[in-house]
Amino acid sequence: MCIRSGSIIKVTIRRFRLVCTDAGVIVTRTIGWLEPHMHEELIDAINAANTGEAPSPFGKMEIEIPGAPVSVQSKQSVRDAYIATIKRPLSRFHFILTGQLVLDVTWLTPAKSRYETDAKADIDNCLKPIIDAFTGPDGLFINDCQLKGLYICWRHIESDNERLHFQFQFDSGQWCEKAGFAFIRLDRGLCFPVNRMWPKPMRKLWVEAMRAGEQQKARLEQLGTPYLALAGLTGGSQPFHITRTGGFTVFAPEEFASYDYAPSA
Repeated sequence: MCIRSGSIIKVTIRRFRLVCTDAGVIVTRTIGWLEPHMHEELIDAINAANTGEAPSPFGKMEIEIPGAPVSVQSKQSVRDAYIATIKRPLSRFHFILTGQLVLDVTWLTPAKSRYETDAKADIDNCLKPIIDAFTGPDGLFINDCQLKGLYICWRHIESDNERLHFQFQFDSGQWCEKAGFAFIRLDRGLCFPVNRMWPKPMRKLWVEAMRAGEQQKARLEQLGTPYLALAGLTGGSQPFHITRTGGFTVFAPEEFASYDYAPSA
C-alpha cells in the first residue's frame, strides 16, 4: 500500500518479495521514499524481473536447485546430467549478465552424510560443474572470468531434502537480451557484445563507432588512463577475449555490418 503525501510517495510496505516457483528465484529488497515516477519505473523493473525479461533492479538473485552437487571427478554423463538440472530453470530468463558477479553457494545437507560416509563430493571439487552450468548461451552469464568473488559452504539440515542455494550479486545495469545476442571480434582477439537482429544501418554505424572507440581507447591507455575506466569505452560493455566466448556466435566486423538478417516467421 502507498500513501501519497504531496509529490512524494511513502511506501508503507518496505519489502518486495517475489517468488517464482519454477526457478526458485527470490528477490528481496527494502524500499524507502520514492518519487512518483521512480515508483512506477521500479514497479515496471520488478515486474520485468518477475517474468524473467530482465535481471532484478536490486542486483541480487537467489536460486535453489534440489539434490546434491556432483564432483569434477564424476563421469562425464553424470556431470552433463547435473548441468542440465541447473540449466532447466535458467531457461525462463531471457537475459544474460555481462558484468562482474559475486556467487555465494550454500549446500544444505545432513552433517552425518558429510562426516560418516564417503558418498558426498568435497565442496572444492563440485565448483567447476556448478560454474559450467551457469555459463554459456543458455546460462546466466558468459564466462567464469566474470566471477569477482566465489564462496561455498555446507550447512547442516535435519531433513533429507538436500539442495543447493545460489545467491548472485551483480550490476543490475550490465546485461543483454539473449535473443540475438552475439559478439563482434575486433583487434587483439577482443570481442564485444552486440545483437545480430539490429537493422543493417545500425550495425554498420555500430562497427564504425566501435573502431573509432578502439582508437581513442588506445590513445588513452598510452596516457596512463586506468583499465577499469576504459573497459566499456568500446561498445559500452566490458570486452571478452575470444577464448572466453565459447558457444556464442562471433562475427568479424565486416560480416556483422553487411549480412542480411531475416527474422524467423
